[in-house]
Amino acid sequence: MNTNIRFQIGSTWLCVEASKGHAPEHPNDVTVALRESGPNGQPGRRIAANPATQRNEILALGLKLLDLADRMTPKTTWSSSQTAADTTQPPRALNLGAADLELIERPSVDNPIGFARHAFASSERLRARMPILHTAQRVLEHCDDTTATALHVILAAADMLGGLPFTSALAVAQPEQSPRFESCADDTIKH
Repeated sequence: MNTNIRFQIGSTWLCVEASKGHAPEHPNDVTVALRESGPNGQPGRRIAANPATQRNEILALGLKLLDLADRMTPKTTWSSSQTAADTTQPPRALNLGAADLELIERPSVDNPIGFARHAFASSERLRARMPILHTAQRVLEHCDDTTATALHVILAAADMLGGLPFTSALAVAQPEQSPRFESCADDTIKH
């Protein structure tokens, strides 16, 4: 299991784990698990788990958390001031690694809902493009290695450049101009 997210609560860890499948960076589902803290302070033995958690459930939880974060009072200079006469201890900070801190800094701290809207828009674009994804999957299941490699190169270039490095045009021959349709006597295609 790849642990994508881990969040320590006392001596327990909340972990979101993806299986080591064909594309571990793009799992179909994840396991949300509670784990004991191991002797090294890292997640240890699994206490409870919710396997096969789907994308929509993770997205809904993330959006709810971002909505809550948007309504919370932002950290101010006064709240972190050493001169304030506050005798209570601040809450214990979470064990966040460098990657977690970078993730926190990526969305605007003033408007995490903007980040949520972007995530939701990405989800909606993917949902609208599912027929394209299914077609690509069918092609990859049946095409030869040369075609698969060419498609991978095109996708990698589109990913790096933000679009295709060329313009595509589809040439469609009229049925009467195509030798394949010459044997058809009427407008219906019967072969």
